[in-house]
Amino acid sequence: MTENTRKKTFVVVGATGSVGRVVASTLESLGHQVRLVARSLGLPFEHREKLREAFSGVNGAYLMIPFDRAAPDLHRGEDEIGDALAQAVAASGVPRVVLLSGLSAHLNEKIVGSAKGAAMMEQRLDAMNIGELAHLRAGFFMENLLQGVPQMVQTGDFRWAFAGHKPMPMIAAKDIGVRAAEILVAADVGPRVQELHGARDYTMAEAVSILGASIGLPNARYIQVSYEEGRAGMIGAGASPSFADAVMETARGFNEGRVWAKEARSPRNTTETTLDTFAAETLAPAYRAAVERSGRRPIK
Repeated sequence: MTENTRKKTFVVVGATGSVGRVVASTLESLGHQVRLVARSLGLPFEHREKLREAFSGVNGAYLMIPFDRAAPDLHRGEDEIGDALAQAVAASGVPRVVLLSGLSAHLNEKIVGSAKGAAMMEQRLDAMNIGELAHLRAGFFMENLLQGVPQMVQTGDFRWAFAGHKPMPMIAAKDIGVRAAEILVAADVGPRVQELHGARDYTMAEAVSILGASIGLPNARYIQVSYEEGRAGMIGAGASPSFADAVMETARGFNEGRVWAKEARSPRNTTETTLDTFAAETLAPAYRAAVERSGRRPIK
């Protein structure tokens, strides 16, 4: 895609998140003005008037439906956020929208897990009169693996309900952010649905081995647990039952063979950051910080 170099104004939703902050910083580095939307910045989704003001007069918008780990009813909350964002888009008449979605969004009515909020938002936007719209369907975030850091500090192992030896596309959030910004400024938005598969596919067992090597735990093991144990572990770590149920349903669908991606891997949907790079740059510092906070001696 050829970049349109005229300076523009964009609104970035979830601007303090792992993807949104990259979208914002990339746009700013290109000289564009960026309006930041995030609860932590004093602009919650519930404040619809302020949300409409943020969208007013912009050239493009990056949208996402945030995961609320503490939500008592995850999908109801996602539906309310989606409605607020759709109203802001409609009121502003923003001509170009990029939505962060998930690889499994095409499953439609079969979606009952953590991708449901994005899938509902795709349907909302598809029904609207938006001049240029792209659904950026991304694979499993490498950042999700950070959830295993406390376990690895305590035991050296990583326990989760996803099958250990089934490969899945894993992607770094920063690569999604860069691609979203590229679409926002490109002369042509491209296809309505665009998949991102990351650098390559990894099994959970392979991922934990790579993560372990990066933090000096060459014998780190991935242990697949039951959905009940996985759910209980998430709730014990502070997640709401509703959020934990959504993640376990995602794991169940993956384990039972639901195909997330529709596209074959290609240069267009393959991104740069490998899990080895992510482990060195992100996981290893997070592990060292967790060890320091815990006051424990690192497990060898």
